[in-house]
Amino acid sequence: MNETITPNKWALLPLLVFLVLFIGAGIFYDDFYKFPILIAALIALIFAAVTTKGGINQTVERIAAGAGNPDIMIMVFIFLLAGAFSGTADAIGAIEATVNASLTFLPPSLLMSGLFIIAAFISMAMGTSTGTIAALAPIALGIHEATGVNVAIAAAAVVGGAMFGDNLSFISDTTIAAVRTQKTNMRDKFRTNFLIVLPAAILTIIILAFVSSTGNVVEAKAFEFYKLIPYLSVIILALFGVNVILVLIGGTVLTGIIGMIDGSFGLSGFVLSMSDGLMGMAEISILTLLMGGLVSLITFNGGIAYLKETLTQKISQRRGAEFSMAALVSATNLATANNTISILVAGPLAAEIADTYDIDRKKSASILDIFSCGIQGIIPYGAQLLIAAELTKTASPELIPYLFYPFLLFVCGSLAILFGFPRRKTSDARQKNVS
Repeated sequence: MNETITPNKWALLPLLVFLVLFIGAGIFYDDFYKFPILIAALIALIFAAVTTKGGINQTVERIAAGAGNPDIMIMVFIFLLAGAFSGTADAIGAIEATVNASLTFLPPSLLMSGLFIIAAFISMAMGTSTGTIAALAPIALGIHEATGVNVAIAAAAVVGGAMFGDNLSFISDTTIAAVRTQKTNMRDKFRTNFLIVLPAAILTIIILAFVSSTGNVVEAKAFEFYKLIPYLSVIILALFGVNVILVLIGGTVLTGIIGMIDGSFGLSGFVLSMSDGLMGMAEISILTLLMGGLVSLITFNGGIAYLKETLTQKISQRRGAEFSMAALVSATNLATANNTISILVAGPLAAEIADTYDIDRKKSASILDIFSCGIQGIIPYGAQLLIAAELTKTASPELIPYLFYPFLLFVCGSLAILFGFPRRKTSDARQKNVS
């Protein structure tokens, strides 16, 4: 039986507690490691549990259901597999070889732009930003160590490219969710979306070419080409549309075979390097489970319902209706830290708004996807920034000033709404309810 949820602004307080503890403590101490993010999440979760009506057993069950959400568990599984792949790739010297290959074939000023483009390419092929970041973040760290370029810029370049690909990929869960909730055509949504975000991508590539010139230029060291195979295999498998989990498993197995053939390690060494990689992802996996439980309580207590009610009250024209869609999916994403879930929550209401104000469904689908990916790409407690920070040995808030693409995504998305771009065709308007 479905429970009736009453909108309640106070249900969002636990999220505020988390942000104050995590961001506030980091600013106060000028060090985001002084107050562990896991403790901030745990305190916020306890606060949410205490303020939730009902017995303790029911509350714990709701937390467990949120933590065990399929989307959450898939993310955790990807994190662990990414750790195993990264650990074994590092053990055979694949990361160092890939970095030296990048230094050999790319001029220093284009290293960050190249990272962005490669991340965009892989993400579009795999349909997952987290999987892409997991594969490429170690490369970003390696480039930082070799050239001295700001590690936060390198990590942000990977995140930006991953969000670009995730936003446009035909097999991305965000794209699928946007298209299904708006009952539009995948190809039409892609064309509309691409026209809006392309300027943001081009500007990001140009900006990265300028900012990356601050690193110390060093000569590339000699490297063995065969050690590039693990990362090339990830790219090739992604291009063929292989599921990200199979991509990471395949990459890890292939890396193990190469390592045992060239003597980098034996079977026990392979297993130990996998274990080290897995353990390196323990913190982010636990954090993801805690955030899943927190979101479950916020939703049950009426926080998400409050956002939906508040952000759709005052709409008077088509432009305002489109901005309300953007605000709704953005606010929901801030509360849930999951762009797919935010689209699924905001999508049905966005479809109603689109019909009421004669908005093309391909445009409403694009708005949902663009703004959810933009928010997901900048929130320091989102999976993308957390995994990028974990693998580059930095703190997620330190990446925010260099997340050029997600911020430009907001600008381009807002301008597209403000100026009614792209101009819709008459046939589109007549067919918006046909799916």
